Amino acid sequence: MNNDIIDIHFIDKNIDEFYGLLAVFSEVFEWGEEKYPGREYLAKLLDNTSFLAITAKSGIEIIGGLTAYILDSYKEQVSSIYIYDLAVKEDFRNRGIGKSLISFLIEYSKRNNIRDIFVDTEQIDNEDAIAFYRRTSFDSEVKVLQYTFEI
Repeated sequence: MNNDIIDIHFIDKNIDEFYGLLAVFSEVFEWGEEKYPGREYLAKLLDNTSFLAITAKSGIEIIGGLTAYILDSYKEQVSSIYIYDLAVKEDFRNRGIGKSLISFLIEYSKRNNIRDIFVDTEQIDNEDAIAFYRRTSFDSEVKVLQYTFEI
């Protein structure tokens, strides 16, 4: 990848590209044989204007990407973005691709009345992700507890 140009773009309605991004997530996060919803469900998700799916490609290979959600505020006429997943294949790490994905999202946010972007990561056994986010342009780190109801 010395001189390869990395193409970062939104996945619009390309379900096959979205499945490719999900395959990268499965590989990086070691999810194993993950079963995903069908094409109809994913098409509906990609049509949702509050859902963002972004890929980083080297040639035709998807080497990374992120998914995120736009959260509208009820207090002001602004929104926030929550990064749900972000991953880069191991062979392409430490080349600025993850930071470029975040920069792409920042530029999008500036054009679309987005006030802030946030992400969370587990603190246990996740040192690489924590180190990555600390090297990016995020300007604060807050420790929170997350409570979940399994339904």
